[in-house]
Amino acid sequence: MLGVFDLHCDTPHNIFKNKFNHIIPEQLHRQHYLGAVFAHFIYPKSKYPFIEVVQLLATTITYSEKRKIVYTVRSYKEMNKKKVNIILGVEGGHIFDKTFKQIETLYALGVRVLTITWNNSNQLGHSGLEADKRGLTKKGRAFIKKLAQYSIIIDLSHASTRTALDVCNICENQIIASHSCMRALNPSFLRNIDNRAIKAIVQRGGVVGINFSRYHLGGYSVTDHIDYVTDNFGIETAAIGSDFDGINDPVVSGPKDIVTLKQELRKRGYTPRDIDKIFYKNFLRIFRKSGKRNA
Repeated sequence: MLGVFDLHCDTPHNIFKNKFNHIIPEQLHRQHYLGAVFAHFIYPKSKYPFIEVVQLLATTITYSEKRKIVYTVRSYKEMNKKKVNIILGVEGGHIFDKTFKQIETLYALGVRVLTITWNNSNQLGHSGLEADKRGLTKKGRAFIKKLAQYSIIIDLSHASTRTALDVCNICENQIIASHSCMRALNPSFLRNIDNRAIKAIVQRGGVVGINFSRYHLGGYSVTDHIDYVTDNFGIETAAIGSDFDGINDPVVSGPKDIVTLKQELRKRGYTPRDIDKIFYKNFLRIFRKSGKRNA
């Protein structure tokens, strides 16, 4: 069986609207998905972003509870190979108020992945698109240190290079970049991740998921970007972060066609064991370690 754990899908908005695109959650299991991180995103200009993200999370949780095959998990121990395992994520620190106390609420709801920035900078830190040389704010540093109390994986996709380095220098949590292509292959798009940030993530034992957006890939294939990660940072670093339902130009049309990526990797000499690491084992290593914080 081809197992996939996708590090970033923007499906919650589609669940909320009951109008689906790349992903229909209850079909993922027969499309060889073991699970995915569902990113809950609220636009920065929203008047009440925290309230809206809680509403969005509640909709996803209710949806999964009504479908026996879809299962929201809070820890690695809860993983069920017979179901679609959904990890709840929140994308963008702009949802928090000035004290950031809402993290307790999000954690209680089951959120286990937090993406520090979106394309916009916020009161936690700066984004790659807006200010790549600026990092965490003073409040952001304090917040990252507070996160050590929670089994939350910190996601550095979208973050500036400086923010990524700052987080890696001070945090105690597990770290990933969930859906980032290589800036070395597509340097004009600062949303892509820089080698310095990847190196810092690798030194913390983290992984980098490759985005399936044609624009992000910049004329290269997903396999080219995976090659770059594995050649320069090792097989243990590469993962899948499709950004399905968040992009409109995927080079893989949807989960059912991800088998074509496996075929491309086999042609380039990746072994079945290598592919398993890239497709799900590398990330599940992170998820397992994260859960041990409060064990």
